[in-house]
Amino acid sequence: MTKRKDGVEGIDDGALKKRITSEKSDGRPWSELPMDVLGDISRKLNLVDHLAFGGVCWSWRMSALASERDVIASQPPLVLLPSISVDEVLSLYNIFEENTYQIELPTFASKDCCGLSSGYLVFQDRKGQDELWLINPITRHELKFPTPPTNISHATITSPTTPSDSSIVALSKDFVHLLFQRPNDDKWTIYKTPGPKCFYADIIVFKGQVYVLTCNGKIWNLRLQSDASSTLFAYRPNVFLVASDDELMMVNFRVFIGPKIFKVDLETRKGVMTNSLGDKALFIADMSRALISNPTKWGGLNNCIYALDYYLDPIYVLSLEGKILQTLQDTGSSRCRKCTFYSSYWYFPNKCFRVDFLNEN
Repeated sequence: MTKRKDGVEGIDDGALKKRITSEKSDGRPWSELPMDVLGDISRKLNLVDHLAFGGVCWSWRMSALASERDVIASQPPLVLLPSISVDEVLSLYNIFEENTYQIELPTFASKDCCGLSSGYLVFQDRKGQDELWLINPITRHELKFPTPPTNISHATITSPTTPSDSSIVALSKDFVHLLFQRPNDDKWTIYKTPGPKCFYADIIVFKGQVYVLTCNGKIWNLRLQSDASSTLFAYRPNVFLVASDDELMMVNFRVFIGPKIFKVDLETRKGVMTNSLGDKALFIADMSRALISNPTKWGGLNNCIYALDYYLDPIYVLSLEGKILQTLQDTGSSRCRKCTFYSSYWYFPNKCFRVDFLNEN
């Protein structure tokens, strides 16, 4: 044993080399494990261990890439927590396992986060000079779009593979303009709200179509290729849109007040109020929400709402009648009131590789 200058005992280099040589001579190097064995191991790891697994050596990296989609898609919704002091670090908190994954990103100190779409965080420059920057914090894939003509509050993309085949739809920060840009467009197309007392409330892509919700509860089907829209039906205000694989819903929700949930039938252009989510749970935050199937596989509850609020530290698990079923800590003390993140976010790993491409036929 040797003692370092700081007084900490450790193994000297010569002893360490002898140990490594001895271990290698005893059997097969770890880098030469069969790919099927590596695959079985990597698919059983949690998110942070899977990312570390892929950094060991070339063969382990190839195995991690092969199982990446399955591993990421199997992860539960995570709470997005920006660092208090470091602009290059984000934390993803798992409420079911009560652990945190820290991820380093290129600096976003001069940018505001204005959306989350298909696993991509959407950042815009505060001075409105640089392009829109989108980055997936897990896969590290990036996209860029031309600078929008105004500040935006919410954005969603339709095909995060390459910029050439991606469309982006956004709401202006004052919610009175709807903006979109199609592939190869020279400039953004802008829609104003249909009336002086009306503003846009939400946008979503569902089964290849873009749907826009206004403050008076009207849903518009926006046709990007034809520059036209059609009103489907109207309901009460204070609602947002949420979708699962096979269902589009309108939800009227406030914490501690029983939500009103409408299943949208796009053929009949009607909505039917429902009192049950079945084996699904609704995860709600200011800027991200989703219907998640069978959260019991992570130790969660079905047929309920997981409500994450920017100004409330605990996460409330609520019944559809508005009663508190559980309160979960989200390490809210680490959530800083920084300029970059004005809202709370659920991060949905299962959406990283699931893209709703536009279908305007």
